Amino acid sequence: MSPDSISQLSRRRMLQVLTGGMALALPGWTLRKNGLWMPDDLLPVTPSQTEGPFYPEIEIAKQLFSDTDLSQKMDGHEFAKGQSIELGGIVRNRKGTPLEGAIVEIWQACSTGRYNHSRDQNKKALLDNNFQFWGRAITGADGRYAFKTIIPGLYQGRMGRHIHFRIDREGMKRLTTQCYFSDYGEDNAKDSLYRQLNAEQRRQLTVELNKSDEQTMPWTGAFDVVLG
Repeated sequence: MSPDSISQLSRRRMLQVLTGGMALALPGWTLRKNGLWMPDDLLPVTPSQTEGPFYPEIEIAKQLFSDTDLSQKMDGHEFAKGQSIELGGIVRNRKGTPLEGAIVEIWQACSTGRYNHSRDQNKKALLDNNFQFWGRAITGADGRYAFKTIIPGLYQGRMGRHIHFRIDREGMKRLTTQCYFSDYGEDNAKDSLYRQLNAEQRRQLTVELNKSDEQTMPWTGAFDVVLG
């Protein structure tokens, strides 16, 4: 059966081929839970995770600091505390095509584990006033984005160090998720949200960092994203 003939079948007709819990074999295609057949060579969508309570609330601050360098509020300003990292990747659709014009936002805790948000009442953790806490990038024709930031501290109530992502692109479903770091595997394994992921989802959301031998150089990591 060719893909063209499959496309001509209604969902009802497709369900009729299911008998006794078995489906008609269609090479290169898989029957999804929604009763629709999908090509096997499509990339899996990046798993979504909760936005959490600390999405940036101060519109003025977002307008002032809507850039990709969270480690420094502006040129010449003092750098934030913590291990600096350069985190980037490619935003693609399920066919693997890079997506231009995707808006990528990140937000996170500073090195002490505190968010710059009125709902974070952890007074024991001091805010780092040199850290930007939020950043925004727009992908180019190659689908790439990049940020300079720091490894976040442990937030009260979470065991895994994580960075929040929200990706918007016209014609695509918004993705809200979080990325983690393989260097903190023991902490990740204790994190309530990370533990809900299966092995493949953990692989998709876990960044491996390349560490520089020079202390002044940032570590680098890749976090690729697939939108549905």
